[in-house]
Amino acid sequence: MHPARHKFPANWPTPDEYLIELGRMTVLWGSLESLSVVAFGKLAGYSEILDIRAVIITAHLNFQQRVDAISTLCEHLAPDYPNLKDYETVMRQLKAAQRFRNKYTHNAATLDEETGKVGLSYATARGSLKLQVETVHLADVKEACAKIHEAMCSLHSLVTGIKRAPIWECA
Repeated sequence: MHPARHKFPANWPTPDEYLIELGRMTVLWGSLESLSVVAFGKLAGYSEILDIRAVIITAHLNFQQRVDAISTLCEHLAPDYPNLKDYETVMRQLKAAQRFRNKYTHNAATLDEETGKVGLSYATARGSLKLQVETVHLADVKEACAKIHEAMCSLHSLVTGIKRAPIWECA
């Protein structure tokens, strides 16, 4: 491997402060994905924190399918477990976190050299093709990180019954 291959220029392919937040979002998302496996296993009745059977089953599910399975388990268990009564709120948070994550993960963020603004390019084709470029502010990406972290805290609280506050409330 050629050493120069890993010497990326500053602000490439988009400003470094955006790259930091996109990286944070990716790490938070990975944690939420892992927590969804644990949540599924605990709600499905497995005694181990990370039962291999839950890992095997959820390895075949995408995130939306995991959320649907968790939601169905909560609906079934809620009459006997009062701490699950607010599961629908948590499911909405998980779905919102996924929408935020997908927006920044599946679309191209590029710097407009003339304006200095970062744009997110995407296309939709429901009925007709629409190409859009949306200006993305650093606060937007940070909000996506916050939404993912809040969903993680809520899912943890739902499954364990132990209140987990977002990190900014713990400082």
